[in-house]
Amino acid sequence: MVPREVVFGMDSIERKVSLYAAGVAMLVALINVMFWVKNTPWTTTQKPTKGNTCPTLYHLVKGQCEHVLKNAQSHWATQFVFIFAIALIILFFALRRKRAGVACFACFLGVALQIEGIVFLFLGVWLIVRAFRLQRYGEASWSGSNKAAREIAQAKKEGRAPVTKSTVIPASESGSASAPPPGPVAPPSASKRYTPKQKPRKR
Repeated sequence: MVPREVVFGMDSIERKVSLYAAGVAMLVALINVMFWVKNTPWTTTQKPTKGNTCPTLYHLVKGQCEHVLKNAQSHWATQFVFIFAIALIILFFALRRKRAGVACFACFLGVALQIEGIVFLFLGVWLIVRAFRLQRYGEASWSGSNKAAREIAQAKKEGRAPVTKSTVIPASESGSASAPPPGPVAPPSASKRYTPKQKPRKR
């Protein structure tokens, strides 16, 4: 069994990817600052109803209902604060090597940003899948987990205990590597004390 700390922690590769994702999120937040300063209009679209009609404040443009918010500084400011705060949270959990925190907030940011947040959603799902592989097979990589799965299936078919990477105990943890395996207990040595035979008593 893989220790709980390993499943809920992160290795060096996962930590680097999470730190990179936090940097990308901060870059996205800074882009929103540019839109905020320039007061870029915010455009929302939706599908028209039957008869190509659009709701109030929407105009039909190329088969889509569009609404343009010209004074959108409050929108860009809110989005900047939201993305930057989530980026800081992801950075905090990545530095602490907390898998659950990074995966949860990465998925949350990905869902909130929709198409633009597909990278963060992929990161959260990737971390969750690797945690599942670690817990079940003792290997986080795709090739390692597949190899462990085949070993478990073969061992189950042969009626023996599977031998995977997670079941091997290092010599440093199991004691001295040169110590011989325990063998049968030797019988006690014969006593050196000698008791002479007694002569039978006369009747």
